[in-house]
Amino acid sequence: MKFRRDLRYTLCEDKLEDFHDDLIMLDDWIPFVITSNLPQDVFFKLGKDVENKEEYSNRLLQHKLDNGQSGLSLDEVLEREISDFLEKYSKFEPLFSVNE
Repeated sequence: MKFRRDLRYTLCEDKLEDFHDDLIMLDDWIPFVITSNLPQDVFFKLGKDVENKEEYSNRLLQHKLDNGQSGLSLDEVLEREISDFLEKYSKFEPLFSVNE
C-alpha cells in the first residue's frame, strides 16, 4: 500500500534497496514512509538481526505511544518521524529529497 502525502520530504524509492541490510539491522523504529515502501520480504526481516530484542521492542512501543499521544495530525507525525530519524541516523539522508 502506497501513501502519497504532501510532505517536506520525499522518499527516493530507487535508493531504498541500497539500504535494506542497514534497515534490517537497525535496533530502532523506522519511519512509516520507509516501512510502507519496503518489499514484504524485507519488511518482515526488520529487527531480525538486532542484538537486544527486548530493547528493540521497547523502542518500538515507546515510539508508538509517543505518536499516539502527541495530538499531531498524521502529516505532522510523518514529518516529525522523518526529521527525528534523520537527525539520529544521518547515514539514511540519501533516502530522502527535501521539497522546498
